[in-house]
Amino acid sequence: MSSKTILNAGVPPMTMVAIRFAVASVLLFPLLKLREPGIRPGRSGYLALAAGGLLGVTVYFFFEARGIKLTTASHASLIIAAIPVFTVIAEAVFYGTRISWLAALGIAISVAGVAFLVWRPGEKLATGSLVGDLFMLGACLSWVVYILLSKNLHKRLSEIAITAYQSLFGTLFMIPLALLERSQWVPLTLVSGLNLAYLALFCSALSNFLYVYALSRLGPIVISPYVNLIPVVSVLGGVLILGEKLAWGQVVGGVLIIGGVLAVNW
Repeated sequence: MSSKTILNAGVPPMTMVAIRFAVASVLLFPLLKLREPGIRPGRSGYLALAAGGLLGVTVYFFFEARGIKLTTASHASLIIAAIPVFTVIAEAVFYGTRISWLAALGIAISVAGVAFLVWRPGEKLATGSLVGDLFMLGACLSWVVYILLSKNLHKRLSEIAITAYQSLFGTLFMIPLALLERSQWVPLTLVSGLNLAYLALFCSALSNFLYVYALSRLGPIVISPYVNLIPVVSVLGGVLILGEKLAWGQVVGGVLIIGGVLAVNW
C-alpha cells in the first residue's frame, strides 16, 4: 500500500526504489560501523555482495515494477508464488540437495493457496499480458539466484554486513535507472516522504536483515515458502485497514499457505 501511495503521487518506480534503498543504506552503515568497526569483506566478499545487490535489489525491482504495470495483479502473485518451486529445483540441480516429500508437498500446497487467494471460484481469471508475465518471471528467477548467491555469505560476514552492503550496491546499480526517469521527477509530498521512510526502515533495512538472518540459519528451501505469506498479509491489511470484505476462497487460500509453510518447516 505504501508503494502504491508513492507511485500515485507521481514518483517514478526506479526512483522510488533508489531512494528507498539509499535511505536504508544510510540507516544500516552507521550501525554496522558501530558494531563492526574493522570490517573488511575482501575482494571476493565485495564481488559476492555486489552480485547480491544487483540481483536482489536492482534486477528484481526492475523486472517487478514493469511486470506489475503490464500484467494483472493475480498473474503477478501467481508467478511470484513459484519462487519456492524454482528454489527447490535450483537447490537440487546445483547443490544436489535432497528434498523431502513433506517439503515438496508443503511448497505445492502453499502455491495452491496463492491460487485460491487471487482467483475466486465463479469468477473468470483476468487475462494478463505475456510481456508483463515474462517480466514477473524475470523477477522471480533473479530472486532465486539472489537466494542461492547469498545463502553462504554468513560464513564470512555478519547478517547486518550482508544487508548493509547489498543495499548499498543495489542503490548504486539503481541510480542510472533512476536518472533515466529524471524527466518524470516530482517534488516529494509529506505523505509520500513518510511512506518512503516506512519502506526504507521496515521493508528494506529491517525486513532484509531478518530475511538474510533466516536464510543463514534455515536455508533457502525452508524460508522460500514464506514469500507466499505476503499476499496473506496483504489481504488481512485490506480487511483490517481498508475495510475490504473477505471471501471464503481467500480464507481457504490463507489456511493452505500457512499449512504449506508449516509442512516445510516440519
